[in-house]
Amino acid sequence: MDWPLVKGRMERDYPLKNLCTFKIGGPGEVVFWPQGQEDLVQIIEWCRAYSKPFVLLGRGSNVLLPDEGLKGVIIVCTELKKISWQENKVRVEAGYPLMRLARESAKRGLQGLEFAAGIPGTVGGALAINAGAYGGEIGSVVEEVKVLTPEGKRITLSGDKITFGYRYSSLQTYYILEATLELQVHDSSILLERIKEYNLKRRNTQPLEFPNAGSVFRNPSGDSAARLIEAAGWKGQRVGGAQVSEKHANFIVNRGNAKAAEVLKLIKNIQEDVLAKFGVELQTEIKLYKGNKEEGT
Repeated sequence: MDWPLVKGRMERDYPLKNLCTFKIGGPGEVVFWPQGQEDLVQIIEWCRAYSKPFVLLGRGSNVLLPDEGLKGVIIVCTELKKISWQENKVRVEAGYPLMRLARESAKRGLQGLEFAAGIPGTVGGALAINAGAYGGEIGSVVEEVKVLTPEGKRITLSGDKITFGYRYSSLQTYYILEATLELQVHDSSILLERIKEYNLKRRNTQPLEFPNAGSVFRNPSGDSAARLIEAAGWKGQRVGGAQVSEKHANFIVNRGNAKAAEVLKLIKNIQEDVLAKFGVELQTEIKLYKGNKEEGT
């Protein structure tokens, strides 16, 4: 079984902890960074043709990768970062850093992405979950998205044909290649000041000093996951190197050499306790990988 003729970097038995903000994870059998969209499409087609399991990652800011590692091909899309600007629109590939895009938009006097200036993911990952903060969501600025279907066909979806919800979009059934976003012309100094305020608030309320994967649980309707977790007495609690943040109860942080198993144990214990005390079933917001499958709880 020959490796396909594609451009990009390939590593074997690569530490998955180097591919995620949690800094957790065993070896990846094969990790590949495609150089462009065509290379990404070809490697996916090759994996399907040879029944080779594969996982797509961006900057790994919303995932927990397994201690035992992953078999198959881990495709990291961070080299897909072409970008072009035209008046109040930007066309950008899926691997472009969301924080950089938000700041560059503000500097150009384009409003709509200031909320994302502190979200450490990629444009593709943000679109898949409709990333949002401070009242803003990326779905609100989408004009169209170019995707690869599960059947291997490249299509373009207009924004009004995409369903966006709370930490969800219908794009999750596709492989995102690039997007065109439509922003609003505004005063750049006001936008940059807004970003400065958001980032200050983020530093004051989130445990940015420790490796983490962002909010662990979705907020239940009409309530806050952090409030429930803190009320149940879990703030600051530890399992090995994994700890519920003392700054924000909906964050689990890696205090040093934490294992995925320790994070998972914390998650399960919190879910069971919050359900018993408040009758609320907390659902995870981060993606949990076991073997080569993404597990939702």
